[in-house]
Amino acid sequence: MSVAMPMPRALIALLLGAVLLGAGCSGVLARQPLEKQRFVLAPGRPDPVSGPRAGVLRVGVVHASTPFQNRGFVHRTGEESFASDFYNEFAGPPGILLRDVLALWLRDGTHFATVVQGSEAPADWLLEVDIESLYADLRDAAAPQVAIGITVRLLDAHATGMAIAFQKHYAVTEAAADGSPPALAAAWNRALARVLGEVAADLDAARTRRASRARSR
Repeated sequence: MSVAMPMPRALIALLLGAVLLGAGCSGVLARQPLEKQRFVLAPGRPDPVSGPRAGVLRVGVVHASTPFQNRGFVHRTGEESFASDFYNEFAGPPGILLRDVLALWLRDGTHFATVVQGSEAPADWLLEVDIESLYADLRDAAAPQVAIGITVRLLDAHATGMAIAFQKHYAVTEAAADGSPPALAAAWNRALARVLGEVAADLDAARTRRASRARSR
């Protein structure tokens, strides 16, 4: 008759530790890695303006200041400090996205006959744009908001030295529903629509003033 020998306590502890370690590792392996979320700038388009149109406007390259030139969402962490979000970003560099939506908006929202970008065709006007701020501010968790700041310059291609016909800085903030990436993206689009509406109206007025001066000479 065989007799079962008691298992040493040290061996029992070793086996139990191995089981617990295996369970822990399987949990880590089952945990899915975080995936990046990408968002577009989509402020919509205005209703087409009525009336006669004239002149060709070329939208130049949009330059973005550091740290707003990369895709990652930028969060303001202090008066002079910012941090980039690795997991939530725009679908492309902000300068490229803004140039695309700006050209689309101005085609409908101004009285320029043609609005082009990246074309070598002769143009009557050149639009230069700088992005100076594009960030989310979550320092007050109860009142999350986003900010956009740009400067535009309208150059008269027919003036000596491509003189600046109009220049203005635009800066707006927009409340976000919450601090989630989708809510921040939606707030940026609302803010951008407000900015583009002002830009279109101002460019139209500047074009009209310049044309009136030219006719009066």
